[in-house]
Amino acid sequence: MSLTEIAGKIPVIRASGTNYGIGFTHGTSGRVQIGVSLDNLKAGVEKTTGHDWGMCRKIASAFIPAVRAMAPQYLEEIQGIADGAGYSFEDIFTLNCRTELGQQFSHNMGMNAETALHLAGGCSVVGLNHTRTASGTTMYGQNWDAPHSQIPTIVFMIVKQEGKPDIAWAGEAGMICRMAGMNSAGIGLGGNSLFTDAPIDFEGLPLQFAYRFIMDQYTFPDAVEAAVKSRVASNINFMVCGPEGEMVNLEMEYRGYGMLYMENGSICHANSYCHPKLPRPPYRETDWFPKDKLRSFRLAGLVGGLEGNQLSEKDLMDILSDHSVNYPTSICQHAEDFATLTSTVCDLNRKIMYVAVGNPCEGYMEVDPFNE
Repeated sequence: MSLTEIAGKIPVIRASGTNYGIGFTHGTSGRVQIGVSLDNLKAGVEKTTGHDWGMCRKIASAFIPAVRAMAPQYLEEIQGIADGAGYSFEDIFTLNCRTELGQQFSHNMGMNAETALHLAGGCSVVGLNHTRTASGTTMYGQNWDAPHSQIPTIVFMIVKQEGKPDIAWAGEAGMICRMAGMNSAGIGLGGNSLFTDAPIDFEGLPLQFAYRFIMDQYTFPDAVEAAVKSRVASNINFMVCGPEGEMVNLEMEYRGYGMLYMENGSICHANSYCHPKLPRPPYRETDWFPKDKLRSFRLAGLVGGLEGNQLSEKDLMDILSDHSVNYPTSICQHAEDFATLTSTVCDLNRKIMYVAVGNPCEGYMEVDPFNE
């Protein structure tokens, strides 16, 4: 259960200390990957919207007051990443507002809305609590779906903090936090974008900062409260999980949210609203992604078909690796321009992670990130 196998595929970055120190190590160790991620975002925005990087930085700067009010220490970490990687604070802050840029531009771009929204990516999340598993532990998993160009940006982060839980996650370098990981208190966090015609909330935390705000909590109730208090700027579903077996989906919308609980010890979500009262009028869910609806239906069908209380991490891996229907835009995506780039299954009691770099159908690597 070492990180050697993962390190053979993607960089493993270990960062510790103050927020600035964590950021500086992150930036120094992930400099190349951060550069690729910035280049991808700049090129994607210009191609999709015609806006230049200066416009992106100007839009992103509108979120700084909200971050400063709720979690000013994260601005120190952004500065550390910037200094370590050799970029400006504005560049790294804007990179961490990528999802909000995609949703903001989509509302103004008409025919290019679908492309703009795909800056946010797509995802599938699934979980089983202790009443359903042979080990008596609670597990959850997530696929991260994104353009192939993001492959060179992926790192595995282990963050050891002062006065807060340690965090482990796989995703793009330069981000203050990503979903599909867990913390040393056994809190797990999944996420997947939701798409409506509601405006961006510039008084809420950008998504990556909200992820970190949630993962900095020691208990499940505090993590759920942090998700709500973040008043996340973009439409998103958070799946928050705790080691005692509690799991909820929080479908976040413009200045509101809806909560969905487990059924029979299991839970899942893809890029589609499931709460019967969301989104609230006058806003509506966009209809640009019918293939995401199919993936959501398939995911719910597979989870609903699980039987018994002797399930294991392999059952979650099998679901996340599924492409028996709707291929190539299946749960395990293999589309020409969009695919599943990472997949993670986490045991929140044993603190074990199973990580797939690339499509999960190609296999997972086991790692114990907090006990190397």
